[in-house]
Amino acid sequence: MIPDKAFFINPKNFNGDTFYLDQEESIHATRVLRLKIGDDICLLNGIGTGYFGKIDSLETHVSGSILKTIDGLGENQNSITLAAALIKRDRFELLLEKSTELGVNVIQPLILDRSVKKELNFKRCQKLIISASKQCRRSRFPDMKNPIALSTLLKNGNQIVCARMNAKKSLSELSFDSTQNIVVVIGPEGDFSKSEIDLIDNSNVQCYHLGDRRLRAETAALNSLSILNEILN
Repeated sequence: MIPDKAFFINPKNFNGDTFYLDQEESIHATRVLRLKIGDDICLLNGIGTGYFGKIDSLETHVSGSILKTIDGLGENQNSITLAAALIKRDRFELLLEKSTELGVNVIQPLILDRSVKKELNFKRCQKLIISASKQCRRSRFPDMKNPIALSTLLKNGNQIVCARMNAKKSLSELSFDSTQNIVVVIGPEGDFSKSEIDLIDNSNVQCYHLGDRRLRAETAALNSLSILNEILN
């Protein structure tokens, strides 16, 4: 059974089968969660390994012993990149949190012609990702990228799928190579511009629909990720 409380641990904070938490995580463990010596905790190094540990000391920093090591704790078998248009801050932050919980490996913001925003608070986004990863006990934290243009994304050579209202196929009807990274493109509230649609149509992109209802960008993204998790895992 996975311990209820999870913490980020810097990979450098190990010494054999012992560990210690940094100051911020130690304060959270002792002052917020009121953990005590002997309590079991989950440790996540952010690069793909989880640990079960037991607290041995609360002096200066929380420290203790490693009981179990689990590679790939909380991770999907397949790699998914979410390439989503920048939208209003509160909704984009919801998208970050929930897509992390749904197992995306990379979050690639897109600056599109009809994007409401053109920049983001990168440091705040990273904190939200770490918090969401701890909440759902993911050992590999999603890689947050700087915003790019759609044309740049389409040059990367990965298998790319795009949510479009007028697409002929549903997401479950598309074909995937499970050995390759999948890039899911989600447009802005005002939809793609004509030039962006032409760019998508002239690239090696599979388009799909999510039904007849017009969904908000964050809803379309999370719906897509849920379906992919069902198909691929």
